[in-house]
Amino acid sequence: MKSLFKIKSACVLCGEMTEQEVSLCSECRNDLPVVEYSCEKCGLPLSVSDQSLCGQCLQLKPVVDYTHSVFYYESPIDYLIGKMKYEGDLSCAAILGDLLLKSVKDIKQTPDVLVPVPLHNKRLVKRGFNQSLEISRAVSKQLKIPLDTQYVRRVKPTVAQQTLNLKQRKQNIKGCFEVQAKHQLYKHVVLVDDVITTGSTVNELATALKEGGVEKVGVWSIARAVLK
Repeated sequence: MKSLFKIKSACVLCGEMTEQEVSLCSECRNDLPVVEYSCEKCGLPLSVSDQSLCGQCLQLKPVVDYTHSVFYYESPIDYLIGKMKYEGDLSCAAILGDLLLKSVKDIKQTPDVLVPVPLHNKRLVKRGFNQSLEISRAVSKQLKIPLDTQYVRRVKPTVAQQTLNLKQRKQNIKGCFEVQAKHQLYKHVVLVDDVITTGSTVNELATALKEGGVEKVGVWSIARAVLK
């Protein structure tokens, strides 16, 4: 029997009490920096709706087939991601997962599997959790899409991507991922990540997946950074 009383919690952003399933009130949710138009390939925000690809993707043709980023990487999304990653606040992971779920729940093409972008074991031990995995949980459960954390391994430790320029990022991440040869073969994989900045990480991961036999690789991310 369902309870007649709804559980209230304090909104993580404004502190007001809310009856939402996660600790984010409707007012703060409506103020989030949503990406309205974006490049189909890399998710880079576009200024007009009748453009499907950005100039960069027209020239460089990324390995990733499509990208869906929900928000700009700016306040307060950067605050929520920072509290999750660097302060270990998994209530923020639940909020971000719920936001991603609501953004992709009406997708037309369902992937075979969700693959959270993996961390190297050293970083996983230091942080204690993989933020991409935590974000993926609600999406996997509600959309009934399998979640596979063993399909790809991060075999090379790297320095933090945010400390590097574009050329250094590509070199830093090169050869970083390895698909498990004896694992089940999927045709359509969606990578889940918290933030995409240059796309170097997801493109390197997509390269490894396609070399391993995957036909289509998409990306769902909470945020897309726009380099100034």
